[in-house]
Amino acid sequence: MRMRAFTGTIAALTLALWAGAALAQAQPQLAPKTLPIDAFFGAFSGAAVAESNETPGGKATFRDTKLEIRPAGGGGFSVAWSTTAPGSVSGKPKVKTTTVVFNPTPKPNVFEAATQGNPVAGNDFIWARLNRQTLTVYAVTTQPDGRYELQKWDRTLQGTGMQLVYTRMSDGEQSRIVRARLVKDAK
Repeated sequence: MRMRAFTGTIAALTLALWAGAALAQAQPQLAPKTLPIDAFFGAFSGAAVAESNETPGGKATFRDTKLEIRPAGGGGFSVAWSTTAPGSVSGKPKVKTTTVVFNPTPKPNVFEAATQGNPVAGNDFIWARLNRQTLTVYAVTTQPDGRYELQKWDRTLQGTGMQLVYTRMSDGEQSRIVRARLVKDAK
């Protein structure tokens, strides 16, 4: 009698687990929603580590970085960023600043730069894409010898800040990667 009750209990538990697993598989998995662009608005700053096969000895270099993402007319936004790297022989820091204004496109969560360059002439062709909590900016151009260069900035919101991963590919080979942790300074 006890054996029959035990066997019945095992059968009921097995059936319940099987039914629960089948029900879980039947439920659609809810993917995290893509954040609206205004979730990225604000000023951020932090430190970055750059690794490059262009650096003598392949050494990592450190730099400070600042970023501002602001609304622009017509549902667009602007991204302005700067990096300050240690100076060369002169000891004077090297500062590079870039600003791009993006406009919405007919494709959801895809934006194009308001001013586009001609990649064949060595200018950047730029667009941006929102996916979940990451704003990715792409820039394509050609090098003087005609090879292509693709730059990609992934800016992912995390807690009270942002993680930045920048990669540069030259003719299919990664030539630089920069990783940074940015803290939100202002709205």
